[in-house]
Amino acid sequence: MGPLQRDLPLKEGAALMERAFSYGVNFLDTAEIYGTYPHVKQALKIKPDTVVCTKSYSYDTLTAEESWTKAVKGIGREYIDIYLLHEQESEYTLKGHREAIEYFLKKQQQGLIGAFGVSTHFIRCVEATLKYPEISVVFPLINKAGIGIADGTREGMENAIKAAYDSGKGIFAMKP
Repeated sequence: MGPLQRDLPLKEGAALMERAFSYGVNFLDTAEIYGTYPHVKQALKIKPDTVVCTKSYSYDTLTAEESWTKAVKGIGREYIDIYLLHEQESEYTLKGHREAIEYFLKKQQQGLIGAFGVSTHFIRCVEATLKYPEISVVFPLINKAGIGIADGTREGMENAIKAAYDSGKGIFAMKP
């Protein structure tokens, strides 16, 4: 519904989410880049107990702080249920984003983030999260055809997801 897709006006976006809520939807996935924070803010006026997940391309403390501020001001809530680093690729991107990870983990310790994790299209990123117990949620791309998995097959991603799940990480599927 945001500018990268249908670019719905705020009122239409809110009506869309209100309809979704009427069907039992209680989870909203967004991201800083999607430009939908105003839509989410409006939706939370309709259903304030909605679980909100957002994502950021932050890589250091400064960009993490900027992203955090945009998120909480944009959605009108001081607490984010799930905060993810967007489109992580491997252990190397996790290492390269370590300052941002530390920033968001501090927010989690302060009780301002419920769970911290990563979103990814890469098997090797899901596998890399096994080395990071502080990454408690993984949002991997997975679907029957394996379309969009950047570095392998559906079966490879399924195996990585199972390993992450078995290690205690929360998993929710992207583009199933």
